[in-house]
Amino acid sequence: MNRVLAVFFMIMFMIGTDTFLISPLLPTLQQVYHVSTELSGWMVSSYALGYAGFALIAGPISDGLNRKKVMILGMIFFAISTFLCGIAPSFLWVLIFRFLAGVSAAFVSPQVWASIPLLIEKKQIVKAIGIATAGLSISQILGLPIGAYLATKHYTTPFFVIGILSALLVVFIYVTLPEIQPVQIGGNEKNILKRYKQLLRDSKVSLSYFAYFVF
Repeated sequence: MNRVLAVFFMIMFMIGTDTFLISPLLPTLQQVYHVSTELSGWMVSSYALGYAGFALIAGPISDGLNRKKVMILGMIFFAISTFLCGIAPSFLWVLIFRFLAGVSAAFVSPQVWASIPLLIEKKQIVKAIGIATAGLSISQILGLPIGAYLATKHYTTPFFVIGILSALLVVFIYVTLPEIQPVQIGGNEKNILKRYKQLLRDSKVSLSYFAYFVF
């Protein structure tokens, strides 16, 4: 179980670090691609848009799939997209690769949360969620200094390092996690729109979604 929790921690840490590492690179990337300060901010926003745009549908889509395979494919695309940011020939390509990295992260994260109750003993579920959340929280603290330190070597180094480490994490996921077959969902609940419609009828759930979106 400890290895499984370590995988979940590292996945969330890697995704969180990738989210924040680009901030200290913005002044340098602004000069490299000859864009204004306002436009350079889109290198952060493109990742966020990719994540936000697909987060709500990634979970329901993957409910009918093997979660381990979705996790692996998502991390592969995440690693490739992040690595390609380091060799992007233009500002537009950076935005595209950052967007794709966000989309990939949106497919990986739900697999972590959904896999915890399937792989972890009931009495350890809260602890497991806390460990995965800690990976994300620690990345928010360390993402900026990690990005700044790696950038002292070269502005592309953070992308290469995160991309390579994410690729290595794919191997760790493959070796450590068992196959996580989909839980059968009956009847009309398979329809994504109907499932969200049912959820949003609950005022508390609607308020939670709105608060999360605003945050």
